[in-house]
Amino acid sequence: MVLNTRDRNIDSSRREDARKGTVDRCEVIEVHPHVDPFDGGAGDRDFNVVDVQLIDRPRDSSGAAPLVKRTRINCLQHYHGCVQGDPWTPRIGDMVLIYWIKEREGLVIGTIPSVQQEPICRSEATSEHQEIVCKRAPWEQPGMNQDGNYVVFPLPKHPDCFKWWPITRDYITIHDCPYGHNRAQCDKKAPCTCLDDLQSGTWWKVFSDISPTIYDKPRRVKFHHHCGSYYFFDEDGTVHLENRVAENPRAHITLYPNASVVIRSADDDPELQRGAYIYLAGYQGEEPGKIIIENSETHAQAVFDTDGSIELKHSLTSLKISNSGAIIQTSPTEINLNAPAIYQNGTQIHPNASEGWAE
Repeated sequence: MVLNTRDRNIDSSRREDARKGTVDRCEVIEVHPHVDPFDGGAGDRDFNVVDVQLIDRPRDSSGAAPLVKRTRINCLQHYHGCVQGDPWTPRIGDMVLIYWIKEREGLVIGTIPSVQQEPICRSEATSEHQEIVCKRAPWEQPGMNQDGNYVVFPLPKHPDCFKWWPITRDYITIHDCPYGHNRAQCDKKAPCTCLDDLQSGTWWKVFSDISPTIYDKPRRVKFHHHCGSYYFFDEDGTVHLENRVAENPRAHITLYPNASVVIRSADDDPELQRGAYIYLAGYQGEEPGKIIIENSETHAQAVFDTDGSIELKHSLTSLKISNSGAIIQTSPTEINLNAPAIYQNGTQIHPNASEGWAE
């Protein structure tokens, strides 16, 4: 027993010296983010610090493990500069390693997994190749045991995720991932083994030149909204935009490498014969500048040809204005003209009687 003040101070100093340079397992009990400017010391003094409590605590004679807390512990940053960087703090309940600079001044050097906080699965990882994954989800309050330690952690919901596969070099960024929401472990059962597994949700995919995709093409870049609308860019220069909210089949616009454009209010299935169709020929094609407007259901069509002619078609009936100015009408039944006066080469031929006409 230490009986005098001098010996007590020596004993305290020895305990402090013994802690320096050691590492403890702790859990975060409070987070103090940097919200407002420091302002020369008059403002926010919390530089993304945390309060922690020791996990490995000795028990007293009653069997209880009294809490041992330390406040405002600095966190080692991945990247930091003057009012810039990638600010990071662990979250309440996270297990962290504290390096003690001195008895009450420490540094969070990182988080570590535990049986209560299992790591995310990387379903295709081997000892040689491992996916790079960055998954984020809203925090939920963890539960404590009788000793005051955090041991119950809710499974994350509505996650945002980035994943890169090292062999194929494919990657995806997905918002509010429905697969990770329904299967938080993100293992093969999610599934999450390749880009083709992930079809729902809002995401951005980049396919490499050796992508094993069967639904898309190598080197395609594709954005998909959770409603079903999407667009993509292909290696040959094709750009495709397709919407889907309530209608089925889908409307879409496709821009081809030869500068031609196709606009449809339904899909490309010729058996359905639904919707409208517009074709704008590119300047590099066989018919540069040609325009076709068509009702796919009635087959009514307007054609603006490369030679300057215009033709309106419906079934076997057509009206064509040639590039010479001639008007050609074709009908399998009859042609009716309804006008108060009709002229031919400047001479009125109707309503006056004339050869081939009857009043």
